[in-house]
Amino acid sequence: SLTHVPPSPFHPHLTSHISALSLHPTLEATLHIANADLPSAHFLVRHMSGPPAVEGMLLHSILHRIEGDFENARLWGGDVADACKGWAPKRRGEEGGRLERSIWQDSGSDHAPTPTPGEESAKRLITSIEAFRARKSSSADAEAQDLSQRTRRELSRVLEWCILKFGDGAWVDASSAWVSPGEDIRKIGNDMVSGDKGWRKF
Repeated sequence: SLTHVPPSPFHPHLTSHISALSLHPTLEATLHIANADLPSAHFLVRHMSGPPAVEGMLLHSILHRIEGDFENARLWGGDVADACKGWAPKRRGEEGGRLERSIWQDSGSDHAPTPTPGEESAKRLITSIEAFRARKSSSADAEAQDLSQRTRRELSRVLEWCILKFGDGAWVDASSAWVSPGEDIRKIGNDMVSGDKGWRKF
């Protein structure tokens, strides 16, 4: 279950098999997350850290939530919401543009016949898991089951969206999926990897 930080991938032997599929990086990252292989997923989403790679940004939010870094999960989620409302350039010369709302609206959405705005649903899922972990609840109770179902449904929706958008064929050269982060994002990333500002210690 991804309601707690997994100590290791569920099936370590699948890491190389998932990578060998040569799928679009968002599909590969989603499959690594589903297998609880957070380092492999994080390696990929760090290369999709800004618009128009909104799916990579969303996966980055999901990863931080799984790791228990709820503040960064909310920040990445907020960036996705901003991008879906209509990304505005932050620097002179950058092109802005409107991005798809559906990926954000579908993610984290709790109960289907009455859909709620995606941003609120995703925020609620972060808050619910944060509260659940703070109570140190057993992963066998009813709340854990509900949260586990919601996280599985969320990953399933992201996977379906990415298949519809990018296809499920091989991407021999996935360089077109990479987005160079701005200087501010690059500095934060470097601080998290080689500095003392991060949840992941290498």
